[in-house]
Order: sequence, then C-alpha cells, then structure tokens
Amino acid sequence: MTTDQIRAGADARSITPDLATETVYLAGFDFDRPARGIHDELMVRTIAVGHDGSEPIVISVCDLIGMARVHEPKGQRVVACTHTHHGPDMLGFWGKPLEGIGGIDPNYAERVRAAVSASQAAAIAAMEPALLRVGSIAAPDFVTNFRDPEIVDDELSVLRAIRPDGSVIATLCDYPCHPEVVAADNTDVTADFAGHLCRSVEASVGGVAVFAAGALGGMQSPPTEVRTHDEAERYGIELAALVEDALTSGEDVDDPDVSFARGEIEVLLENPIYEMGMEMGLVPAAERRDGLVITEASLIRIGPMTLACVPGELLPKLGLRLKEAMRRAGARYPVIVGLADDELGYILAPEDFTFPADYLDPGKQYEESFSAGPALGPAVIDTIEQLLAEVGSP
Repeated sequence: MTTDQIRAGADARSITPDLATETVYLAGFDFDRPARGIHDELMVRTIAVGHDGSEPIVISVCDLIGMARVHEPKGQRVVACTHTHHGPDMLGFWGKPLEGIGGIDPNYAERVRAAVSASQAAAIAAMEPALLRVGSIAAPDFVTNFRDPEIVDDELSVLRAIRPDGSVIATLCDYPCHPEVVAADNTDVTADFAGHLCRSVEASVGGVAVFAAGALGGMQSPPTEVRTHDEAERYGIELAALVEDALTSGEDVDDPDVSFARGEIEVLLENPIYEMGMEMGLVPAAERRDGLVITEASLIRIGPMTLACVPGELLPKLGLRLKEAMRRAGARYPVIVGLADDELGYILAPEDFTFPADYLDPGKQYEESFSAGPALGPAVIDTIEQLLAEVGSP
C-alpha cells in the first residue's frame, strides 16, 4: 500500500456539562433525574478518513443518548451518539414533562454542536498518511437481548488507522449494546462502559478511540446484575481487550475504495407521545413534508468494511438483515452505526410492531412506545439497500 493514497485524522474533546451553569436532566431512564455530579467526562470523538485531495468521510460520536436531526448541509459527515443513559437530555423527553418542562438546556445543546463542528474541523486538519486495518470478532459474553433473547447481534467491529511508523492515529469500535451498566438511580454524569472502553484502548495503543453503537434496539444490554460504576469500568476494559483480538484476526486494507452516500427518508409519525412533546415544545419539532417526517440514512464504504448509519435504535433482527444485505453487496465487514444524524427511537420490523394500548404504560410494548411507528423499519431498510446499489461493490 502506498501511504500517500489514504489519509486519516482524529480528534477528541470534552462535552461534559457545567453543572454550575447548565441545567442537566440525565436521559435514558426515568424523567426528572437531575445530575448531581460528574463521574467521568463526556466526549465527542471524531475520525476522518479519505484519499489525499478528496473530501474525507468524517464520523463523530458523542457520549449522549442521541440528538435530533439538525437541518443543515452535512457533506460526507456523520454525527452519532453512544446512547449512554447518564448524559444530558438532548431530545427533550427527560425533563419534567408533567410540568411542561423539557430536558434540553439550549446553551448546552449549542455548546455541543460547536464542539462537534470544531472536532470535525480538527480531525480533518490533522489528516496524515495512514495505513488501515479492519477486523471483527464475536463477543457473546457482553450482550443479551431482553426482548427477544434468541435474536442477538454480538459482533464487535473495528477499523484502525495507523501511521507508517506503526503508531496509532485512531481506532473506531462498534458494538450493539446499550451503555447502561450503571443503575437507573445514578445521578452522576458518566459515559458508562463506552467511555471506559475508549480510554482503555487509548491507554493501550495510543491515538483516539471512537465508540459507536450498533443495532442495540430491543434492549440489547449488558448481561449483568451489578449496576455500579466499577462494573461499567470492568465491562469497558474487558471489551476493549477484544478490540485487539478483532484486529489480530482481521486484515490490512490495501488502497481502499472510500465512498459515501446519503438518502432521505420520509416516514409517517404514528406516536402520540412524540406528537404531544412537539406540540408542547418539549421535543424539537421534526421537519415535515406533506405530513411525513423527514430523516436520513447514510452508507460509508472503506475497502471491505461497509457502515450503514441509521437514525435510531435498530433492533437486531433488522440489523442482522441489513448486515446480510451488505454482505451480498460485497462487504466482508458489515457494520451498523446507530443513532446517526437523528434519533427517532426504536426501529422495529413491521411484523413485530404492536401499537401499545397505553403509551404511558406500554408494558411489553416499551420499544413501540419509543418508536416513530411501524413504517420506519422498512423505510430504513429500503433506503440502505438503495444506497448499496448506488455505491456499488468494493
């Protein structure tokens, strides 16, 4: 491989809230859970990859529950979230909805957006000649599916950019599991296991580590009854050790094709809680056209690895279906990047979708109660398949 053909850069910077000046409701479990302290920093971590002289592909991941779609030109850039359940609410659901108080602090939200833009610019500015290595490994001991135990995606996927001298620029890790080791009664800001994983990789090999969440819907969660910060650290460090195993069994990427495609999605919103939240001003208003909500999905191809970036929490049934479609299109390493450029909630297969009788007390239909509706799953699958045809085979 000639090192002037591909370049990579990375950046990481804090998006930890200032509890003295910013109102922080922790997102992901019960509403009205104000943050009382900071256990560990929240970060935006960014990797940029591309050929010299071409527009790079940039992936940023924030230690946040998710972010609503930002209506602005994005180019070949994706902003995703780890889905930690102990970071500031960026969606509006977890404030005090019964009192008409949303969970978003506008000053914090603006600060996050500025940090993401700065991180992407810095990663692009830092791009230098690089070698790439990709790999994947099954990690079955780190995840279970509490909704459908027989349907589990346990694949840990890794992309690493390395300088010609062997030092590490960046490591992108992707695993389909909710960062919710720490218990719901926690009131400290934490990135949960995702932060520990990244710090462990960085301490071990250097560079910037980026963690992206795969198809974690249907409550793909850590199989532990110990819900402490120490357990989150143990989990993250042990999963980080498998990153090196994945790369050892992986492959170097010679002169890779690097391509990007984005597709718009129109979907019918069939969730009364979402509609009510927008009407009350608690939840950012979705862009609409002819009564349909507008969102998007992206497809990234870097040599033998293909990444499907989806606007929410894809359930593993659909995630595995998408991975198979990517394999048929030539990807040896298919990857799902969840919570990318939008968060419309859980994305279910339509045949598995049952409308809750009571959205405020959904019982077994919890995932449906936090979903745009049954039309979203097919729309996402169809869009990714169209993008696969657009990008073509490796």
